[in-house]
This record gives sequence, C-alpha cells and structure tokens, in this order.
Amino acid sequence: MAAGKGTFHHRLRSWTGTLTILSLPFFVWGLICALKKRPEGITEWLSSPLGAISAIIFMTAGLWYCKLEFDEVIMDYTDGGLRSFGLLANRLVAFLGWAAAMYVIFTTWLA
Repeated sequence: MAAGKGTFHHRLRSWTGTLTILSLPFFVWGLICALKKRPEGITEWLSSPLGAISAIIFMTAGLWYCKLEFDEVIMDYTDGGLRSFGLLANRLVAFLGWAAAMYVIFTTWLA
C-alpha cells in the first residue's frame, strides 16, 4: 500500500460518516413530515429545494460511506483477482445506486 493512502481513506470515511450523521436529522424530519401527506407529500418534499438538497447530501454521504466500509471488508478478506473484482463491483454498485437516487431526486425537484 502506498504511504499515506490508508490515512486518506480513514479521513474520507470519517468525513462521510460525520456528514451522514449531521444530515440525518434533516432528512428524517423532512421524510416524516412528507409521509403524513401520503405519496403527494413525498413529491412535494422532493420538489422543494430544502427537501431535494437534504436528500442529495444524505444519499451521497451515506452511499459513499457504505462503499468505503465495504471496501475495507473486501481489502481485509480477499486478495488477488477476487480483490480487484470485488472493489470494481463495489464501485459499480455504489455508483449505480447513487445515480438512481440522483435521477429520482433531480427529476422530481426540477420537474
């Protein structure tokens, strides 16, 4: 492993974890308020700038944090070609999940 790479990975994981925790109350509060109005409430919430931005921040930080944590599992318990495949698959799945979430949020917000 290159010098300093583990430190950066640890700091990045700490930053994304902190951002996830800080954005969680805004996301949950908005979601609970939106659920009171049934499906129309979710659409209204994601259509507002505050709802869309809080969802974007929470989803981005949360998915990135989960990806980094799973990277640790892959690096600790696999080696060789399986490690490379696992890291690539993890990156791809995390990106596809993030892209799907962003598509829903942006189409609802900007529609």
